[in-house]
Amino acid sequence: MTVRTNADQLLRTALVGEVTNPVLEGVSYAVDADGRPFVPVGAGGVQYRVRVGMTASGWAADQVEPGASIANPNPPANEALLVYACLGNRAVVRTGAAAGAGGVVVGKHEAFQAYKHVLVDFAADVLARLAPGDRIVVEAEGRGLQLPDLPRVACHSLSPRLWQRWAPEATPGGLRVRVTRVLPPEVVGMGSGRVSAATSIALQAGFAELDGLRIGDLVAIREWDATYVTGYHEEFLAIAAVVTGDSPLLGNGPAATILLSGPAAQIEPVLAEDANLATLLELP
Repeated sequence: MTVRTNADQLLRTALVGEVTNPVLEGVSYAVDADGRPFVPVGAGGVQYRVRVGMTASGWAADQVEPGASIANPNPPANEALLVYACLGNRAVVRTGAAAGAGGVVVGKHEAFQAYKHVLVDFAADVLARLAPGDRIVVEAEGRGLQLPDLPRVACHSLSPRLWQRWAPEATPGGLRVRVTRVLPPEVVGMGSGRVSAATSIALQAGFAELDGLRIGDLVAIREWDATYVTGYHEEFLAIAAVVTGDSPLLGNGPAATILLSGPAAQIEPVLAEDANLATLLELP
């Protein structure tokens, strides 16, 4: 039995972002959890080696972003890009050597007071032709998604396309969703207290519960509320998609984009190995 949505009421809006260039400010070294300096490689630009579906750990990087990372150079326009874009949205390259190629939004990642990126997956041959500055149009659809029969369950960054592929099932008084694992609330690190509509949270590296985690995995977080602002709530549960690799920083780790949040009594997570964006969205 399917869960009713208001998908027929949603807008589809064209937004523009540019392929970013990695940036460093001031001293190029950060300090890891063991007090050792490292260069924070991985955020921004085009990543040729790291793709959705691959392991989130083991990279010589700090929250490596898979595929192409885009942003709008105008801050208010970038806020709209970050809020309106949803996982599963179609993206099209408009300029440069890869003009005309299509991709899929697979994440949103915010580093506090540093950058705000939308992450787009493209086929390997397209990534090879992309360059910083290339303009990409995102066909944003999903902001405003609601579940009429479950008004206390909030949807964030969740496109109708991903919803259909994920295929949550209706239960008496709630819904059942596929996830790769259920995590305790203490794994959440950086990102607590942020607005849920666009932000990412970090799953703190070092917890055994994250062993084997893949970029693209959908995960449930117990006792966590992301209805409006992220934070601990013993009666709530959140579902998020892992969108980056892990981090050597203390309190940091793989970034995750919020998809659903609501009373735990209304959201039943069910373990499924295929609950990964690479499978659900049939990424190349």
